[in-house]
Amino acid sequence: MELLQLKYFLLLSKVQHVSKTAEMLNISQPSLSSTMKKLEEELGVPLFTRKGRSIELSEYGRAYRDYIEEAFLAIENGRRTIDAMRGESDNRLNLGVLSPYIWTEIFSAFQTKCPEVRLNRYSVEGSHFIGDLLDGKIDLYLGAINGIEDMDQSKTAYKTLYDDDMVLLVNENHPLAGRKTIDLCECANESFINLDDETSLQQFINQLFEQAGFEPKVVMVCDYTLRDQMVSENHGIMVTTRLSAIKCEYKNVRYITITNPPAKRKLGFVWRKNAVFTPAMKNFYDCGIEFYEKL
Repeated sequence: MELLQLKYFLLLSKVQHVSKTAEMLNISQPSLSSTMKKLEEELGVPLFTRKGRSIELSEYGRAYRDYIEEAFLAIENGRRTIDAMRGESDNRLNLGVLSPYIWTEIFSAFQTKCPEVRLNRYSVEGSHFIGDLLDGKIDLYLGAINGIEDMDQSKTAYKTLYDDDMVLLVNENHPLAGRKTIDLCECANESFINLDDETSLQQFINQLFEQAGFEPKVVMVCDYTLRDQMVSENHGIMVTTRLSAIKCEYKNVRYITITNPPAKRKLGFVWRKNAVFTPAMKNFYDCGIEFYEKL
């Protein structure tokens, strides 16, 4: 059994297509198939089953994959530990973020504290960050973690940083602008400016509408920053987080805290369970903790 075989196996288990995997590995399809056949012969069980033109993991393959992922994590942990002992750790941090523009203070504070670190930021939506962490595409995720308690915790760990209030953002001339708090059901007849339904935040907001007992009248769908502008121009109102509302650059808008439904947007870090933190990861993690303790 060779590491190369196991590397091929892991990638094939994710792509689930022989020719596409071979192309990604820059090898021939027969070479990949032969390598997998040798691995299966050595184990004495089929790791994959055919499903049309694609393949999928067998029950043996699913069980085996978990151990191989842990084996490669152990190898990576060993490399990181040796690098740290030698004082030659990789000064790069691959960070997955949701709504990058609300984290600018953390990024700024970190780059001031650790200017030698190259901070690579990748935008991720929904629960895609789980796969990116397990695949090694990102080292840490920083963003919304609502519902993470219900996910499989065998492969990831997390730290809650902040529970953010949900608010209503309105133009200063809107009839509701003088309110400090509001029950969302009072807004059933209002015109809303939403994000795309594919975004994590809008999916969370849609749950609030459902809990409030009404389907909103959506007059416009925008991205994060354009949505602020449309409220500033009084085209409608929007639901967002308090941190996002504070970040809004338009002075003619006001935010109103939503007291019911009482749901909050939970923000935090997620990383691969049992992963050894590099110095860059540890410094960024500490920077986030410190920032939110002050907040």
